[in-house]
Amino acid sequence: MTDVPEVTINIPSDIQSSTKFADLPLAPMLLDSLSKQNIEYMTKVQDLAIPHILAGSDVAVKAKTGSGKSIAFLLPALDLIYRAQMKPRNGTGVIVMSPTRELALQLYKVAKELAQDRIQIGLAVGGTSLQKETEKLAKGCSLVIATPGRLRDHIANSIGFKFSHLFLIIFDEADLLLDLGFEEEISQLLDVLPNAETRQTALFSATLSDRVLKLKNLVLKENLVKLDADEHSTFTTRVNFTQGYIVCPPDLKFLLLYTFIKKNKNQKIIVFMSTCASVEFYSNFLRYINLDDVHCIYGKLKQAQRTNVAEQFSKAESGVLIATNVAARGLDIPDVDYIIQFDPPDSIESYVHRAGRACRGTTSRKGTGILFLSETETGFVKMLSEIGLVLSEFEFPTKKIINVQEEMEKTVSTNYNLATLAQAAFRDCCLAYANHSLRKIFDIAKLEVEKLSKSYGLRVMPRIDAIIGRQRKEMKDRKYGQKDKKEK
Repeated sequence: MTDVPEVTINIPSDIQSSTKFADLPLAPMLLDSLSKQNIEYMTKVQDLAIPHILAGSDVAVKAKTGSGKSIAFLLPALDLIYRAQMKPRNGTGVIVMSPTRELALQLYKVAKELAQDRIQIGLAVGGTSLQKETEKLAKGCSLVIATPGRLRDHIANSIGFKFSHLFLIIFDEADLLLDLGFEEEISQLLDVLPNAETRQTALFSATLSDRVLKLKNLVLKENLVKLDADEHSTFTTRVNFTQGYIVCPPDLKFLLLYTFIKKNKNQKIIVFMSTCASVEFYSNFLRYINLDDVHCIYGKLKQAQRTNVAEQFSKAESGVLIATNVAARGLDIPDVDYIIQFDPPDSIESYVHRAGRACRGTTSRKGTGILFLSETETGFVKMLSEIGLVLSEFEFPTKKIINVQEEMEKTVSTNYNLATLAQAAFRDCCLAYANHSLRKIFDIAKLEVEKLSKSYGLRVMPRIDAIIGRQRKEMKDRKYGQKDKKEK
């Protein structure tokens, strides 16, 4: 498994446009910031969106992760603030709503780099000092990046927070904001925020749906501009990212993963799983058997814990991060060598978001994505090829797999905590699979559940028929591993 072949795949290069930022009527300070960061050319989404935002239009933009959409809205927002000559005493002119604390922190970092301390940027997220945020907002922040819940708290309780001159609201990952249960909070915020008839609105999302545009209290101008940065393209990613899949029976999945991690211990690896319970079990088990540098992020962790883990892993030169899709939508970790999709993604979009976590730092660093599939799941590869994303099959010699199955089963059977985690993880994995959005490919009837139970170190497979039947209706519209607040 150490010699994963580097294969050439057909990746369109249309993420980049031929337009330079210098061609736009941007404030000199912003052009200077871009120059210092060696950013000269716009990406496609930036080329499409920035002129419309600068012109004052409402926009709804569909753009994939890794397309440069953060700069696509932060840059024009800062330019509008600069040209309006807003001062701290004028309060807040632009609010950016972000679905997660981690994503908000990343946006804050980008905004600070662009503003160069010439424009005051505020951050309002959970897991930090409310008092310090209140004090900073009272001093005046022209642009505020916030999660909906924290923004609501400040509007209700922070007397010094001025936003009467608000002229632009930006929603980043708009669909995800609703998926995470913020619909009611956002509607309430839109109802109390001023200048509804005149303020500008910008919606950005990887999967922009009609329910976002129909959000209660969302006032959009008649000249709404809808932009699709993915139109005429298939899959966009860095050209130094190799992608492939491995056909592996369920009972060998963990052994294969363990072998891969052991033989690539000096690499930086992210492993995606479908449920919180699986992340919790496997991370605990790997630590139990003394595998070093294993980190995990999933929805049950408090925001402060998740941020701390993300920062540690970002700074690390090597290690393993096991995560649910929360990480795929909210984290920006540099220089990842391998993306392992241990459990199948819930959709093509989910595959893209996961894959987009690789090669996000040093552009010369190569990354590899590996998708684990069983024989009955290879139809997903064909589905990806139909949108222009061609994956090569990676083969692995079974004789080179490090067999820790007996040790795993013995450990799980004698350790109450691990046994409890293993049973919960197995059940939740089956439930997630039973409610997969692509059931024609990922069919629970074809899943080899007994073999799957082995991958959790279970000598006796727990009963699951009744659970799946009882939960199928309840979980019909839920997607495990994607909803921060509702992960099991």
